[in-house]
Amino acid sequence: MPASLPQRGISEPFIQQFESGILRPILDRLQHDDTISLEIRNGYVNVYYRGGNLLKLTAQRSATRFAAQFDWRYCGEESDYRCWLPERPPATIASADDAQAWIDAFSHHKQVMDIRFLKHPKIEREYQQAVVRDNNRHVSGDKSDYMIVDIEYAQSPAAFPDRNHNFRFDMVGLRWPVNGGSRGSGAVTPVIMEMKTGDAALASHPTGPEGKDLSPGLAKHVRDIEAFLAPDQGAPTSGPYELLRRELRSTFEIKQRLSLPSVPERMKGIEITEVTQKPEVLFIIANHQPKSRAFKNELLRLPVREHADYLVATVQWMGYALFAENMQPLDEFIKEHGGEVTTE
Repeated sequence: MPASLPQRGISEPFIQQFESGILRPILDRLQHDDTISLEIRNGYVNVYYRGGNLLKLTAQRSATRFAAQFDWRYCGEESDYRCWLPERPPATIASADDAQAWIDAFSHHKQVMDIRFLKHPKIEREYQQAVVRDNNRHVSGDKSDYMIVDIEYAQSPAAFPDRNHNFRFDMVGLRWPVNGGSRGSGAVTPVIMEMKTGDAALASHPTGPEGKDLSPGLAKHVRDIEAFLAPDQGAPTSGPYELLRRELRSTFEIKQRLSLPSVPERMKGIEITEVTQKPEVLFIIANHQPKSRAFKNELLRLPVREHADYLVATVQWMGYALFAENMQPLDEFIKEHGGEVTTE
C-alpha cells in the first residue's frame, strides 16, 4: 500500500510539542481529566467531551504554532439560555501561556456544551466515551479484553477514490485478551465497533432517490463494513482495511508514547507484534426495550456477512467493560433472539 495515502497521524514535531513544548499544559490536563479524550486525526487532533469537540488543534507549518478551535455554535442563538463566558482564548497557540489559556477556559466551554446537549443531546456519542472509559481506564480497563483506539473513525474518500465510499465507524480498537490478569506483547485483532442507543437507531430505512440508500441502522452498517472489507482483486484483504490496520498500530503507539490515560496502565510498555488479518465486528446495543420488535426485525434483515467475525456484546453485570467470554456470535444471537419479521 502506498505510504502517501491520507492516513491518521501527527508529525514528530507535533508529538514533541505535547511531550515537552508549548502543548504540554494540554497534555497535563488530559492526564488529569477522565471526562475528556484526545483523538488523533490526519494532521490534527480533537479533544472530545461528552461526544462533542471541546478543542481542535491543527499544526501550522513546522508545528511551532497551532490553530485552536472550539465550536462556538454550541453557544446557541441569542435567545437561548446562555452561561457567562470569559474572553475567548487565542485562536493560535504559539506559547505554553496560550495553551494554558485554553485549559483555563475548558470549564466554561464544558458548561456551554452541557447546556447545548440538554436541548440537542448526543447520547450515543456520550455512551461511546463511556465504553472508552470502562475499557481503557481505571481498574476495568486493565482487566477487559478490548481496547478502543479511536472514536468517530473516518477514512478520507481521497484514500481510495475508486471505492466511492466514505467509510465511518463509531469506534475502532483491538481485542487484546488479558492473560492471568495482565496483557503481554503479542498479536492483536482489529475490531470495528458500532454502538446503537435506543430502538429508533436500530432500523435501516430506505432513503434518498428511489429509496436506494439506507438510514444508519444495523443492516446499513453490515453492508458498509462488508464493502470496506471486501478484498481487492488478487489480494487477501482490502486497501481500506490494510490502512485501518496500519492506523490502529500507529495511533496506539502515539497514545502510548504520550502516556495518555486512554491507554490502560498495564499496556503502557507493551508492544504489538502482529495485527491479525481477519477482524471482528462488534455491535454494542444500549437501552433496547425488550418489548419492541425493532431489534429482532433488523437482525433478520441483515445482509450476508463473510469478511469478519460478527459479535454482539452481552453483559453479565451492568457496565461497558468488554470481555471475550461475554461476546455472542451474531448468527447465534439471531437464532436466540430472532423470529419472524413483524411490523411494529
